[in-house]
Amino acid sequence: MPKRVRCLLVLFGVLFVLYVGSYYVLSRRGYAEADRYNMGKCFYYFTPENTDSWRFRNYTCGDLFLPLNAVDRWLGFGRYAAGEPLWGLSR
Repeated sequence: MPKRVRCLLVLFGVLFVLYVGSYYVLSRRGYAEADRYNMGKCFYYFTPENTDSWRFRNYTCGDLFLPLNAVDRWLGFGRYAAGEPLWGLSR
């Protein structure tokens, strides 16, 4: 196998492990927080804050990890990524 192909395979493998690992860490931390607040079958990748940076980070992770999240749910272990909370909603 040529050296260039081998390097590309190693690079692809490392990036794939980082992708799956970061999804696993962020989602399971989010599941634990969702369980603490009895959120049911959804979770946030990051603790909700009423800021633009939180929205960007949470929705970016939701889009980036959508394929892994779908596989996780198909296997029966995952939950849906939640949208934005209803800030300031009261009775």
